[in-house]
Amino acid sequence: MSSHTDPPQIPATLAVLRLPYPHIVHPGLVLSVTLPQKQCFRILRTALADRRGMDPGSQGMSSTHLSAKQPMIIACLPVIDPTTSASLLPDSRDGWSTWGCAARVLRVVHVPTTQECRLVVSGIARIYVKKVYAPHSGTGAVDAVSIASVRTFCDPAHMPPASQDTSTSFIRMKRAAEKLISYLHAPSVSPSLPINSALAAVPLLPPMLLRNITSLIADPGPEVTAPMMSDLLAGLLGGTCDWHMRIKHLSLPDVDMRLEQTVAMLEQGTGRVRILREVLSNSSTVLQDQNDGALIRAQIEAIVQQVAGIASTGISLRVTDHGNESRALVPHRSQEPRVSHRVIRKEGEADHDHDVGSPSDNTAGDEVKELTARLAQSVLPPEPKRMCERELRRLQRMPPQSMERGVLINYLDTMLDLPWDRISDDLPPEERRTLVPSTFAPEQGTQSFMDRAKCVLEADHYGLDKIKKRMLEYLAVLQLKTQQASDQRKASYKGPILLLVGPPGTGKTSIARSLAAALQRPFVRLSLGGVRDEAEIRGHRRTYVGALPGAIVSSLRRARASDCVMLLDELDKLSSGMGVHGDPTAAMLEVLDPEQNHAFKDHYLNVPIDLSRIIFVATANSLDTIPEPLLDRVDTVHVAGYTFDEKVAIAERHLVPKQLEAHGLSNSQVELSQDVLMHVAQSYTREAGVRTMERRIGDIIRAKAVEYAQSPNTYESTVTICDAERILGGPTYEPEVVDDVGVPGVATGMAYQGSGMGSILHIECASLPPDHAALKLTGSLGDVIRESAELAFAWVKAHAFALGISAGRDAAFPRNDVHLHMPSGATPKDGPSAGIAFVCAIVSMYLGVPLDARLAMTGEITLRGYVAAVGGIKEKVLGAHRAGITKVVLPQRNARDFENDVPRSVKDDIEVVYVRTIPDALHAVFGTSLEAHIDALYGAVEGRRRLQELEWHSRL
Repeated sequence: MSSHTDPPQIPATLAVLRLPYPHIVHPGLVLSVTLPQKQCFRILRTALADRRGMDPGSQGMSSTHLSAKQPMIIACLPVIDPTTSASLLPDSRDGWSTWGCAARVLRVVHVPTTQECRLVVSGIARIYVKKVYAPHSGTGAVDAVSIASVRTFCDPAHMPPASQDTSTSFIRMKRAAEKLISYLHAPSVSPSLPINSALAAVPLLPPMLLRNITSLIADPGPEVTAPMMSDLLAGLLGGTCDWHMRIKHLSLPDVDMRLEQTVAMLEQGTGRVRILREVLSNSSTVLQDQNDGALIRAQIEAIVQQVAGIASTGISLRVTDHGNESRALVPHRSQEPRVSHRVIRKEGEADHDHDVGSPSDNTAGDEVKELTARLAQSVLPPEPKRMCERELRRLQRMPPQSMERGVLINYLDTMLDLPWDRISDDLPPEERRTLVPSTFAPEQGTQSFMDRAKCVLEADHYGLDKIKKRMLEYLAVLQLKTQQASDQRKASYKGPILLLVGPPGTGKTSIARSLAAALQRPFVRLSLGGVRDEAEIRGHRRTYVGALPGAIVSSLRRARASDCVMLLDELDKLSSGMGVHGDPTAAMLEVLDPEQNHAFKDHYLNVPIDLSRIIFVATANSLDTIPEPLLDRVDTVHVAGYTFDEKVAIAERHLVPKQLEAHGLSNSQVELSQDVLMHVAQSYTREAGVRTMERRIGDIIRAKAVEYAQSPNTYESTVTICDAERILGGPTYEPEVVDDVGVPGVATGMAYQGSGMGSILHIECASLPPDHAALKLTGSLGDVIRESAELAFAWVKAHAFALGISAGRDAAFPRNDVHLHMPSGATPKDGPSAGIAFVCAIVSMYLGVPLDARLAMTGEITLRGYVAAVGGIKEKVLGAHRAGITKVVLPQRNARDFENDVPRSVKDDIEVVYVRTIPDALHAVFGTSLEAHIDALYGAVEGRRRLQELEWHSRL
């Protein structure tokens, strides 16, 4: 490898020396391996088969030097550790690596007392073993030695000296080596540390050798090239990294790839040695206890054993070349096997120990300088700035080996990364584009802010008119308050915090995303589902190991702007209650309170941070699990489910194009008509949102993709209803339809099924043989609905004469028992809203008058005959509309809900009657049939009198 002497010619076949794990010889380094005497001389006899350079029988010599004019060359192949994964070493066979190094035998030193020989070899060039021949036999089986057919890889002959190499890879390699040496300069173990075995006195590298390596890196000399430097550093310092990385380095003939591998090896070694130093410098107190420290001692010893490989051998920096050997210093430890390495230098050069200043503090100094510069350039409020300056002064006084140093650096990084006074307009355009969510709305620069916001909401969502109206109101007020402020940074508008409540899949999260797109502000989402530790909101104090800021501060750090839009998703899933981890909902009170969040204090930061500029939008599926104090701080906006028409429109505008793009098809290759989409929505989904419908559309498109891939010539792009049923199977849900004709004793109620779904519910009444005029209820009914049925039965009994059930005022009520049943007995039912339907079903049974099959009703009743308001009007009306209902009876107090919430297309198809009392409901339900029936029983005069009495009683 010298620039003055050509390397010796390497034969095509070489005798094999299998280096015991973990030893490897690199080109340019000298390796001293202790072997049994018989094995050593078997290798030498095989290598000397064609010449007589030494007498094999001369075993009593203390040292045998081999001829330099006719060098003896062997193949040094590393033996693989059995525990190493085969995927890490693809080039291996029979337990040894197929990559090795051709080495010249320098000397053989016999040790008579141990019957061992020390074989000293010098690496020349990389070799690849193509084939291994049958072992060569000498005088007997004991002489068997493997012969390998090899291919040699030498470095380019004419390369510039390393001192003139300005490539990025070479500079990175030098810096990585300097950093690793800086950690190896530190003392290994404190004398007072009570640990034993290999850990007790591990000098990772001799100080003299470290100084010489540092000198070599600083002044490599004219004869050392970049590939040579790479091999030298990999051989001398590679013991700190994984063994398979050293093998990989040996298998890279390409110079650039080898330099990159050297950098990776040195960086891994730096990390390991740094961790070892920190563990040793901070573990003396823990390890005093023999019981509690046993596991820690074992772990530290394991780390030391990984990085101590470079210290288990003698290492020297001395001058040799391929043709001559000069004086070498080979210090050894007593452990076996023993290996030594030497670096090739120009012959005749004097040996000097260069006292080079250790660069151990360079990296630490750079980090401090960088943090100091960042602090000087940042704009922080006074209190955070004072905190950062104080912690930075502590960091400057702290030694590089201190474990608390990393904690301080992380803290200062977090403090300097937070957008204390930085708003969205301060962000660079490129960074702002990556943080602001995209929208389907086209870019139009001439639009006003409100027009642009409306365009974004309309393009991203179909329907949800009430939600869009509330969002536009919020944005309008925000814009006006901002315009009134002289300085946007000092705008004091503390707008309400919106809480979007609704079933899953109805667009709550996407509404918040569209809000951020309309405002052109960064958007971050914080999932609160399952959070049960207060520290996840407020952060952990820095005294804890692995402490981090809370979720609010971490999200703000990601947003890069203090006026971002932050979505608090699944607020109702936030754990509440006082436990060992605190109450997260109590921590959210300060976050969501506009009067307090201007000085929110995270435990990790330990300084106030202003959250008042953040636009908080929360989502929830239900209000039942949200504490009242938290609900008091938010403005609740209910998000209802979609109608079938809205689902079809959403599928046409968003779901179908999204699924086509996801499956690699175009609009012309799959055609889904509105009839097919409506059939999918009605027969295969039962949800308020559109997630299940999107999955069903995806199933259809995947099936069409298979058809197109198999037969593109005969492919039919149009999807029919029959095709949809063939792909999806039979309908999962049967459509809810009304009966063709009315039956006495059967009324149709309206039910809210939860998750934004509504439906109709039949109520059946039957008269049993005379007994005690008792009421029997079946159909998996809850306590509230049972009370409502008993209340309806009692009201009918009280007004039996006026209703024509009893013949006279003092006549007894019919003693027949009444059985009231609600179908779908496996489905639990509860709630007070079926009161009107119960009354109408009982009256219809007693009078024998059927009700209109296309009429449905809902409303809670009182014992005095009033009809009270109920909830879920939109969902109930939509469910009735799907079932074919054409007329509904609703409480008068729910008129506003019907007018504001029910879509216009549904209101146009349904006749609505508002009632205040039960008689009003009976007139709306029965119409003239009730009057005609009573007139037929008691005559016109008596019938009118009874009906007037019924109306008079209800007014009381």
